[in-house]
Amino acid sequence: MLKKKIEAILFASGRKVSLEELSKLCKTNNDEVLKAINELKKKFDEDNPLLLIEEENSWKLNVKEDFLPLVQKIVQETELSKTMIETLATVAYKAPAKQSDIIKIRTNKAYDHLAELESSGYISREKHGRTKLIKLTQKFYDYFDLPPEKVKEKFKKLEQLEKEVSDIEKVAEFKKEEFKRKEEELRKRRKEEEQQKAILEKGIELEEEEIQQEDLKQIQKKE
Repeated sequence: MLKKKIEAILFASGRKVSLEELSKLCKTNNDEVLKAINELKKKFDEDNPLLLIEEENSWKLNVKEDFLPLVQKIVQETELSKTMIETLATVAYKAPAKQSDIIKIRTNKAYDHLAELESSGYISREKHGRTKLIKLTQKFYDYFDLPPEKVKEKFKKLEQLEKEVSDIEKVAEFKKEEFKRKEEELRKRRKEEEQQKAILEKGIELEEEEIQQEDLKQIQKKE
């Protein structure tokens, strides 16, 4: 049983897993894990496409060299990043979906995701007014082993995500309008201050002229 647990962990992780981590995950001690690993080595040394590799007291499963070309081809065809799968899930829930709606939910980064998903054959896009209409392809249904009628049910939790995005957009729009209003008030206040300053400067200028004229009259009287 312990061997199977370790094999499952190494297979699922796809990375090096330390002795301590294996012991913790399997809820046993290091000695028992090492004993199980030695037994696994014998299994993988036989006619098996997998290879158990030890690196600095950590272990990982790898594909034997003879099978690498085949595996690399499959990985290139099917491997999707986490963020790309999230974008694809959003498309799946709303499909057929407008590209503009997907961008609103997934932001501008989704443009690259959609281009790659289309290139990989998971979606198709066609012109739809000023945007594009996105549809799922047969490759999508085959890859996720989902019949078309089960797709929306599978990705139903995205409905909540869409609502949250909508709420955020409403708040952002309110903040934007509030900022515009305050900016307009500030602009008006500055304009009023400039007008008052101009009136004040004009008054000072007229007062100085009156003083100069009075001084001139006094000089002329003395003469």
